[in-house]
Amino acid sequence: MKAATYILSREGYAGLTTNKVAERAGVNIASLYQYFPSKEALLAELLRRHSAETRAATLKILMAHRGTGLEATVRTLVSAGIAAHAVDPKLHQVFAREGARLGIEPIQTDIDSQMFAEWRLLLEGVPLSGRNQELSLWIALTAAHAVIHNALVERPEDAASPELVDELTRLITRYLRRS
Repeated sequence: MKAATYILSREGYAGLTTNKVAERAGVNIASLYQYFPSKEALLAELLRRHSAETRAATLKILMAHRGTGLEATVRTLVSAGIAAHAVDPKLHQVFAREGARLGIEPIQTDIDSQMFAEWRLLLEGVPLSGRNQELSLWIALTAAHAVIHNALVERPEDAASPELVDELTRLITRYLRRS
């Protein structure tokens, strides 16, 4: 998977081929095809792993911030999300564009139910703006994800700024809280 990540980061999705991955990984192409019959299968596995890692980090933050309040928790999550995506913005750009285009997303992971239980616990004492907690949470998470991805691609100078953390935290917390 490191070989596929390396190629995606440098050449984008168009430059990814199973032959290049096999060559870079030092494995026989037939061996690679046993597990990944296409570059789409490689991308799907990378997205699955990325989703699992991201959600595990989110769960860890949610659990560590129990009782600290909505704004503090959201601020930590936003900061962590920006930092994680800033490591390889080109790779995340490929994930966002190609994953959606190929219909690979949304991806479910083993810890999703636990992560959402932690979100519900965080929102327990918060008077929500929407009546449907699940929908409100989905909208907030989707908005945060889109802002982070787009900032890294379209406004990299702002992505490294504490102002982005402030603005996104304000957006999410104001949306979730009932006025």
